[in-house]
Amino acid sequence: MQSRNGNDDLCRTTFIASILLYILSVILDILSLESIGSILYFVAFCGIIYSLFRMLSGNVMARQRENEKYLQFISLQKKRYAMRKEYRIFACKGCGQHIRVPKKKGKVEVTCPVCGRKSIHRT
Repeated sequence: MQSRNGNDDLCRTTFIASILLYILSVILDILSLESIGSILYFVAFCGIIYSLFRMLSGNVMARQRENEKYLQFISLQKKRYAMRKEYRIFACKGCGQHIRVPKKKGKVEVTCPVCGRKSIHRT
């Protein structure tokens, strides 16, 4: 496994999700829902192949960049989940920038810090 990517967070997540999809496809086949089960089986098979590709890939830098983007995405989702009770998060319709506004302030006019577009939102 020298000069190979090996097992990283994205690879583990993909592999576990694929195994869960495979188990779900088997359950659906038992319940006589073969069409849905076969689709889930195919998706699970593709996920397992992708995770094996990531493990055995010789392009370590590209796989590390992909894993880093995945970890940043997960970190952002954890932060948003932690703030969900105190803030509402809106996306600017002009540039897509995410704007955080305190909850329970009624209707507020939100100005995007990037593009300057104004919009009214209910918090």
